[in-house]
Amino acid sequence: MANFDFKGKSIYYEEHGSGEPLIVLNGIFMSCMSWMAFVPAFSAEFRLILVDMLDQGRSSMMDAEYTQELQTEVILALYEHLGLEKAHIMGISYGGEVAMKLAAAYPGKVGRMILSNTAAHTSHWLRDIGRSWEYAYQSRDGSQFFKTCVPIVYSPGFYDANHDWMSAREDLFSKFFGAEVYDAFGRLTRSAETHDARPDLDKITAPALVISSEFDFITPPYQQKELVSAMPNASHILIPGAGHALMYEKPNEFTAAVIGFLRMKETLKVL
Repeated sequence: MANFDFKGKSIYYEEHGSGEPLIVLNGIFMSCMSWMAFVPAFSAEFRLILVDMLDQGRSSMMDAEYTQELQTEVILALYEHLGLEKAHIMGISYGGEVAMKLAAAYPGKVGRMILSNTAAHTSHWLRDIGRSWEYAYQSRDGSQFFKTCVPIVYSPGFYDANHDWMSAREDLFSKFFGAEVYDAFGRLTRSAETHDARPDLDKITAPALVISSEFDFITPPYQQKELVSAMPNASHILIPGAGHALMYEKPNEFTAAVIGFLRMKETLKVL
């Protein structure tokens, strides 16, 4: 657990385990804490590096608007701070968008890449979901924020089956989320509006695993298929019965897919 300076801002990161480095990039609503249940499995295989990007978790909050290119600079600074020449990268949703930019611009720095529940560009659908979230942020009301933003992140079956847990989370949002947190969410959401990696996807040469889930209503599976068709060395897996929050709904399947892919020494081709 440590911090480093990035242009006068503090970036929080954690390291667990040893071996080949694996950097994990969070979704908008996530932080290093979001990965605690996965640390034992991933750190048993890799040098697991968790990081809160700007406006996330225990890293500094911004006081101005920015684009995801700034988050890419944060990850490059993390490489430099840790003395990394190359690392595997795993990006979830928003983190996947940042990972694409890094892998396209600096292909030599990425070993293998996992992109889960993410998209090549911000579609009208995704942009307007983000804007609905902004309306909820602006209310400063934890219940309104929760009911607007959270149900669509999960599959209907999981949400219904775990409604008591969801209600407890709603109470936590109401108690602990203040104006600064909502403002940070808003900046993160707006920073993704201009995301469009499509012109550069053919530059991503790293072996990539793209993960979809059946009931992802935020970045539907057709958007992951678009990624796979454009990247020269990509594979695709769809996990049934889960929503956008795949890693929480199907943690065993998610973990097995990630570790299995990263263990491979080369991409198999069967003639």
